Amino acid sequence: MKTTKWFSLMVALVMVLTIAAGCGNNAGGNKPAQTETPSADGTKELKGKLVVWTFFDQVKEMGAKFEEKHPGVKVEVNIFPGDQYQTKLLSAMQSGSNVPDVFDLERGYIGKFIDAKFIADLSAMGIEDQLKDYIPYVRELGRASDGTIRAVSDHSSPGSFWYIRENAKKYLGTDDPDKISEMVSSWDKIIELGKKVYEQSGGKVHLMQNAGDVFDIGAYNTEPWVKDGKLNIDPKWKTYYETQQKIRANNVDAKLGFMSAGWGNALNDGSVVLSAMPAWATFMIDNKDDKAVGKFGVAKSPEGFYTGGTYRGIYQKSPNKELAYEFIKYIASPEWQTYNLGKTGNMPASGKVYQDNMDTFKVNLLGDQNPMKIYYELVSSMPGIAPDKYGEDVLSRWRKVAGQGITDNKSYDDVVASFKKEVKGAFPDIQVD
Repeated sequence: MKTTKWFSLMVALVMVLTIAAGCGNNAGGNKPAQTETPSADGTKELKGKLVVWTFFDQVKEMGAKFEEKHPGVKVEVNIFPGDQYQTKLLSAMQSGSNVPDVFDLERGYIGKFIDAKFIADLSAMGIEDQLKDYIPYVRELGRASDGTIRAVSDHSSPGSFWYIRENAKKYLGTDDPDKISEMVSSWDKIIELGKKVYEQSGGKVHLMQNAGDVFDIGAYNTEPWVKDGKLNIDPKWKTYYETQQKIRANNVDAKLGFMSAGWGNALNDGSVVLSAMPAWATFMIDNKDDKAVGKFGVAKSPEGFYTGGTYRGIYQKSPNKELAYEFIKYIASPEWQTYNLGKTGNMPASGKVYQDNMDTFKVNLLGDQNPMKIYYELVSSMPGIAPDKYGEDVLSRWRKVAGQGITDNKSYDDVVASFKKEVKGAFPDIQVD
C-alpha cells in the first residue's frame, strides 16, 4: 500500500474531512453496536456502526467491501491530513473524547503508540490464529513490548530493484530478472558492475540511484537501536557505511535521493539502470498513453527490504469492540487481501495470498514477469522485529548523520561520534557510551 513516511507527498490528493465529521462517534454517548443477530438461515449476521480514522483515502474501499459482506453494518471512514493525523489521534485517545472505534497507525510512528493503554489487546481476542501465515516482519510490527498483538496491517511493502528492460540489455547484457538478480546479489558485485556501467556510458549513466539505497535496504535487517535502555549500534552499520563509501567513490550512484524530482526522472529516462523501489511507488512511473506497459523488470536486491506500512488498532474502551474486531479479522483475511491485490496491486501481508497468486499475478508495467515470486522471497527472509518508541527517530538521525558523512567523506568512527552526540542530545533517557 502506498503508505510510508513519505506518504505526505500523496496526502494532498485525499479529501480532507472537517473535525466535526469525525465527532459523531460512540464517545458522545452512542449505544454499543448490536454485533450479531441470527439470520433467516441460522448464520450470524453482523449489525452496527463503526467509526474508522485514517489518513488514507483507500480505507473507504475497505469499509465499503466490509459493508457489502455485512449489509447490517455501516462503516464511517473519517480521513484527516497526514501532517495533522498523529496529533489529532493522540489528543482524542488521551482525552477519551470523540474517539474512533478503529484507527490507523503509520509505520513511522507506530512504536510511539503500540504500548499505549488505549489500544486493545488483539491477541486476547484471538487474532494470533488469523496471522499464522503472515509475513513475519508484518506481523511483528504490530506487536507490543508485552508480546501481544495490538495492531494489524493488511499489506506488506516489499522493495526490489526496478529497471528499464532496454537499458538493462544495453548495459547489463540481459533483461532477464533471474540473471540480473544474480548479477546484483551482493554489494561487491554491484560495485564492480557499477564501475563497468559508468565507464561504458562515458560517465552518463550510473548503475544505482543513490548510495543511500544501501542504508534503506539494510535498515530493517539490523538489531534494534536501543537495548535495555542503551544505544545499540549493530556492527552491520559499519559494513553498510563502508559499502556506501565505495559506491560513491567509484561513481556507482547518481546521488539522487529517494522520491526527489531527479529520482523520478532517472526512473523513467534510463539515466540510472537500477532503482531501489517499493512495490507501491509505481505512481512515479510515467505511463501516459500506456507508454510504460512492459517497459520494466524487477530484480532482487541483496537483502529484503520494505518501505512504509499502515496498521489498524481498536480503541480499548470502544463500545463496539466486538464489531471492530470483526473488521480487523476481515482485513487480515485472504478474502480481502486477494481482492485488494487485484484491485490495487498492493502486496499482501498474508503468505497464503502470495503463494496462491505468485504464478498468475501480473503488473502491466512488468509485462509477463511475475513480481510476487521475488517479493515473497525477499520479505519472507526479513527478521520480525517489534517496534519501539525510539526506533524510527533514532534511525532518521543515523540517516542524516551517515548521509552527510558520505557526502563529506568522513570516517565511520567520526560518523559514529557525531551520531552518539546527536542521540544523547535528543534522547536523554537513552544511555550512550
